[in-house]
Amino acid sequence: MSLNDYELIISDVDGVLMREGEPIWPNIYVIRSLIDSGHKVLLLTNNSGFSRVLLSRQLNSLGLKISPDHIITSGTAAAIYMKEKTDIKTVFVVGEEGLVEELKNHGFRLLNTRDLEEETPDAVVIGLDRLCTYEKLSAAMRAVYNGAKFIVTNMDRLWPSRDGLKLGAGALANAISYALKRTPDFIAGKPNPWMIEVAFMITKLDRGFNKAVMIGDQLETDIKMGINAGIDTVLVLTGISTTKDVENSDVKPKFVVRTLQELI
Repeated sequence: MSLNDYELIISDVDGVLMREGEPIWPNIYVIRSLIDSGHKVLLLTNNSGFSRVLLSRQLNSLGLKISPDHIITSGTAAAIYMKEKTDIKTVFVVGEEGLVEELKNHGFRLLNTRDLEEETPDAVVIGLDRLCTYEKLSAAMRAVYNGAKFIVTNMDRLWPSRDGLKLGAGALANAISYALKRTPDFIAGKPNPWMIEVAFMITKLDRGFNKAVMIGDQLETDIKMGINAGIDTVLVLTGISTTKDVENSDVKPKFVVRTLQELI
């Protein structure tokens, strides 16, 4: 099997192309060669805090010619879902610059905490927010209690940083779920195959098209999403999941490789 056999290559970022901000060169070389040979390559990340423009610039500096339009964050997926599938217009967001940018670019009006004293938003959107305060999260909870839709970019429990593990977007969302005894109305990110649907939308490929592959480093997010979407999957052992994890999991990738260079 070779990645050259696929027309559409969908890849995770953290653990595949980057590790804590450092390039994973063997995998980057392969993705770069696929782009140079004319393959469609899309990048998917559960990190809603990323600005697609800034991530594109960073990857281009490493030789990966990826435009912002070919990067899908969980924030992108959430914004497209709300735009395409709902009548949501106003949003209160718990999240960072990348998520705020996505929601503004898709035409949503963002409310602040003071606005909530006069108006209930159509939706509350929760993403990774390392500057979130108790008051802000409580305001989001009250908005959901008052009838706002409860949208979450992803349910990642943890966020790996150079300073150690920190709370992920899912941990923030679960505070509201626990307080109100209710689950989110929609979770946009992996392992929801909605992100794969967005990839097909962006590339304008027929959903019945089967020459697509999902590359990732985590069984329960990347690989599970690819399987749920009905496309081939590659687990690359440069990130979180290990061969022992594969042996102990019900989630089975089609291929397991140490680096992507084994698939060229």
